[in-house]
Amino acid sequence: MPQTRIQALLLACTLLVFAPLALALNSTKKLEPTYRHWIEVEVPYIISTAERKEFLSLTTDEQRDSFIKAFWQVRNPDPNSDTNTYKEEHYRRLAYANEQFGNARYEDGWRTPMGRMYIVLGPPKQKATYHEQANMRPIEIWFYQGQNPALPPYFYILFFRHSGSEEWRVYSPTMDGPVALVTTGESQNDNKMALRFIRGSAGDEVAKTACTLIPGEHVDFDKFEPTMESDMLLDTIYGLADNPLTTEAREANRQREHVTLSMLTGDDGTLAYDVIRDGKGRETLSYLFREPLADARLIGQKADGSSYYDLELRTTVVTPDGKPVYEQDDPLTGTLSAAAAEVAKKRRFAAEGRVPLAPGTYVLEATLTNNVDHLAQRRRLTVTVPEVKGDKIAMSPLLEYTAPAAVQDTHGRLPFSFVGFRFTPRDAQAAEIRQGDRLPLVFQLWLGANIAGPQAEKVHVRYVFGAVTASHDAPPEELEDLDASNRDSAGNLLTGHTLDTSSLGPGVYRIVVTATRDSDHRSAYATMNLKVIPASDFVDMWTAYAPFDPEGEALDDLKRGISAEAQGGDADAKAFYASAMAETTTDMRPVEKLAALLSRRGETDELAKLSQQPILMRSAASPKTLTDIAGALKSRSEVKDAVRLLDAQIKLQPPNSALYLSLADACEASGDSARASDLRKLATTVK
Repeated sequence: MPQTRIQALLLACTLLVFAPLALALNSTKKLEPTYRHWIEVEVPYIISTAERKEFLSLTTDEQRDSFIKAFWQVRNPDPNSDTNTYKEEHYRRLAYANEQFGNARYEDGWRTPMGRMYIVLGPPKQKATYHEQANMRPIEIWFYQGQNPALPPYFYILFFRHSGSEEWRVYSPTMDGPVALVTTGESQNDNKMALRFIRGSAGDEVAKTACTLIPGEHVDFDKFEPTMESDMLLDTIYGLADNPLTTEAREANRQREHVTLSMLTGDDGTLAYDVIRDGKGRETLSYLFREPLADARLIGQKADGSSYYDLELRTTVVTPDGKPVYEQDDPLTGTLSAAAAEVAKKRRFAAEGRVPLAPGTYVLEATLTNNVDHLAQRRRLTVTVPEVKGDKIAMSPLLEYTAPAAVQDTHGRLPFSFVGFRFTPRDAQAAEIRQGDRLPLVFQLWLGANIAGPQAEKVHVRYVFGAVTASHDAPPEELEDLDASNRDSAGNLLTGHTLDTSSLGPGVYRIVVTATRDSDHRSAYATMNLKVIPASDFVDMWTAYAPFDPEGEALDDLKRGISAEAQGGDADAKAFYASAMAETTTDMRPVEKLAALLSRRGETDELAKLSQQPILMRSAASPKTLTDIAGALKSRSEVKDAVRLLDAQIKLQPPNSALYLSLADACEASGDSARASDLRKLATTVK
C-alpha cells in the first residue's frame, strides 16, 4: 500500500476514534465540578465509551456516586479486600504524571503524551534517553513488558520533541518516520538517509526502534518499509478501555460480583411493601425483599471462627416511564452467636428497606448482594404511595408482625416504624402462618387532621376472612370500635388486631378489613392474602435492616423532594426542599436542588432569597447554584448581595473561572470596574 494511502487511512481511523470522545467531553460541561473533574481528568483513559455514555446520561448526584463506586469495584482485583489495589495504583500513576510530565502548579501532566502512556501502561521496565545526540532531536525510549493480553509481550514507546522547550510527542514509524527524529536538512524528506544518520549517531538499536516498536519484528536498514504492526500497537493502547479483551475482563469481574443475578418483575411473592405516615403527614415506603427458601450461604465465618452476615441492599427508584428518581445503598451487617447462626441457616431471610417518597406511582428495583459469596438477586415491583386528601378516611396496607414487636424508635427512621414504634415484619400485603397460629396485624387509619363531629367519634373496623374458593359457609368475621380522638396531629391512628385463625386448615384465604366512620359513613378497606401451612412444612423467617441514618429528617425530605419533582409535583418538591434546608446545617444538597428547581421555573424572587441561607456563608456550593442565585440578585438590582455571596464562596472552594467572571459582573454592576478587570484577568489563568 502506498505511503500516502497508509497515512490517510491512519488519520481517518484516528478521527473516527477521537470524534465521539470529543463530543462526550463537550457534554461534560453540564456536570458539577466534582463529577466533571472525575470523568475529564481522573479516568478519561480508562473509562470505556459505553461507561462514559452511561455516566453522562445520569441525572442525579446519587446515581453518579453509585456509578463511581461500581466503576472502581468492577476493576478491583480482589473483591474481598478492603483495599482496591487497581484504584490505588491508578491514582499513584495520575499523581506521578502530574508531577513529572507537566506543570506541577497546574497538575496538567496527565494531558501530555508521556503522562497518558504512564497512566495507561505504568512505569516502563527500562528507559533510555538520547537528549543530545548529534543531528538528532531529543528522544526517549520506554521499554515495556506487556501484562495486558491485548498488547504484545514486549514493545517500545518512543517519544521525541522538536526542541528542548517543546512537548514530547509519541512517535509513529508510519505517520512520522525517521525524518521526524533528525535535524539535518540533507534528510528532510528521505527516511532512508535519516535512518543512516540515526544509526551513526545513536546506534542500531535506536535505528531499529525508529522502524518498528515491536522488538521481534525484522528490519532492513537498507529499505525503510514500516509495517502496520507498530501503529496497530499504538491504536490498541489509545483504545485500551474499549478493547474487546478489556471489556471481557470487566464483564467477568462484573459477573464475579453478581454471579446469580436474577430478574423477577412485578412478583408480589418476592417484594412486599407498606406505606407509613409520620406525625407530620410525610410518607415513607418500607419493603421486604423475601427469600423463598432458607439459605445457609448467607452466613459467613471469620478467621477466628465467629459467624457473621454481610449484605448490601441497593434500592433504585424510577418513575413508570423510566425517569430516574434516586438510588440508595444500605449495608446489612451483623455478627451472630454460634447458636443464632445455626438457627438463621434454617430460616428464610428477608432484607428490610426504607425509601422516603412523595405520593405517586414508582417502579422500585431492589438488588440484594451477599458479600460473603458475591451472589446477587434483583427484583422489581410497581408501588403506589397514596395521597391522603382532606378528611377522607384511608388505610395503609396490612402488616403481619412478629416478636419483638412495638419496639420504641424515637427517631422513626427505621423500616416499618409507625410514629415512634417499630414492628418486626413477617409479611405485608400477603402472609403465611403455621396452622393453628394466630395472625397479628398492624396498620394505620388515615383520618385527616380535622374530623367533623364530636371528639368521641367512633371508627368501626370489620375483619372478614375466608377461603378464596367459593363456599356456602359464612366467612368468619370480627368487629372492633376505635376512638378517633386518639389520632395524632396528622390524623394518623395506629391500630392492630390479632385474628383467631386456629379453625383454618391448610389452604389459601383472603382477609378484608373495612373501616367506617360515624360522621359520614365513608369507608376504607385493605386486603391481604393468607396462606396457612401445615406445621411440619412451615419455615420461619429472620430479617436484617440498615442502622439508623445519622443524616436524619433532612435526607428523608430531600429524597421526598427529588421524588416529587420527578413526578412533576414542583410545589410539593419546593416544600420538601425547604423543610430539608431547615433540618440541616451541613448538607448543601437541599439548597442546590431548590435553586435548580427555581431557576428552571424562572422564579427569580425566591431564587434570590436563597442567598440569605446561612450555609452559603460557611460551606462550598456548586458554581451553577451560585451563578444562578447571583444572577437572580443582579436582576433585582441587589448587586451588593451578589458580591457578598460570591466573595464568601470564592474563599471556600478551589479557583473557578465561572465564579470569578460572575463576581466580575457583579463588581462591574456595583461600580467597581477596577476589581472587575482584575477578576476577569484572574479567570483566564484558571482551567
